[in-house]
Amino acid sequence: MLLFTLILSLTLVIYLANKKVNIGLSLVLGAFLIGILNGLKILSIINVFLKAVLDPITIELAVSIILICILGQLMEEFKILDRMVFSLEKVLMSAKATILVVPAIMGTMLVTGGALLSAPIVDSLGKRLNLSPEKKASINLIFRHALYFIYPFSPTIILAAKVGNLNLWDFIKLQFPLSILMYIIGYFIYLHGVEEPVRDNITFTEYLKNIKDLLIYLSPIYIGIIASLVYDIPFYLSLIMGIIVCILINYLSCKGILRGVEKTVLSSENKKSNLLKIMIKGIKPSMVYAVLGIMCFKGIIQEINEINILLNKYINKGVPLEVIIVLFGVVASFATASTQTAIALLYPIILPLAETEHIKLLYAMMIYTTGFMAYFISPLHLCQVLTLEYYKVGTKELYRNYKFLLPAVYLTMLIIYYVYK
Repeated sequence: MLLFTLILSLTLVIYLANKKVNIGLSLVLGAFLIGILNGLKILSIINVFLKAVLDPITIELAVSIILICILGQLMEEFKILDRMVFSLEKVLMSAKATILVVPAIMGTMLVTGGALLSAPIVDSLGKRLNLSPEKKASINLIFRHALYFIYPFSPTIILAAKVGNLNLWDFIKLQFPLSILMYIIGYFIYLHGVEEPVRDNITFTEYLKNIKDLLIYLSPIYIGIIASLVYDIPFYLSLIMGIIVCILINYLSCKGILRGVEKTVLSSENKKSNLLKIMIKGIKPSMVYAVLGIMCFKGIIQEINEINILLNKYINKGVPLEVIIVLFGVVASFATASTQTAIALLYPIILPLAETEHIKLLYAMMIYTTGFMAYFISPLHLCQVLTLEYYKVGTKELYRNYKFLLPAVYLTMLIIYYVYK
């Protein structure tokens, strides 16, 4: 009966998510259903929800998500990202290197469907490199999403660390080979052997100016990361630092103290824009709802002690925990196009079974990787939908380009898991 209610709850979450219901609300309804079916009273469920929502970890996580969205909005509104890309190509002096890095830089903005922002740049660079539409589509998606195994400002990474009570940097270090692998495979499949277009020569002085510009326009991102890593300050404080730096860059640019990449890069609209309105525009309530829904689902799961008993029963019968992780993780994230679903469903159930913190970290990595790669190839993945539409490429052609990537990532995940275990 318990297994049936778990499956029923998961089915409801998947169904609602596919009907475009916010994943947070879907998880709350799924949590309510599983609670009722396992004998919890309505008042008890409401109390669990309130406790989960008011938990300091939940509040800190929600604040971090809001600040990340605001930072991305400011970088887009102030054209900081455009200037960053311009300077990057001048510094790298390679269209191939730039087409690899640009989707990752755009990925730092963390906007839903953000692959569409880098698609025109990848398209332009791809034409100069004589790449086919399906290769440009694959590059736009792979080089953007490989970052999310290690990017410390990723809401999903932060969510995984908070929900699993993990050390963020230990978690990132464990997944670092997976990110590098995706970049290496992507380069050798799509860019190795491609001839570089002829580029204009620039003086050493101009090159140094471009390096300076790149460091300036990257600073809202790396200053916060360095501060968090070196001084161990909370992420929301490092994000506030990034926002302040972003505003300062725009102010100095408007005053003419910082040189722009183009004369038109700072329009009168940018100069007169209302900062508060821009920041409010950047807030994405749907992402906050997703966080709250995940925490509510986690709270209900923790109230049902029979779940751990059931999983241990299956484990004792010889069903490997790794098999449970992969099957549930793939189904949940592929069907909902959300890594968060796998985290919400499996972290509260699987992680408490770990004998040590080290093993818990490995379980967390396996759940995250399994869910992430299933989300990455999901037909509901908005970045994929928008990218395919932009390049007029079919899903079949795109999946054909993944035939080496997916097995390599999963194999590497298993190697990391068993070697470290």
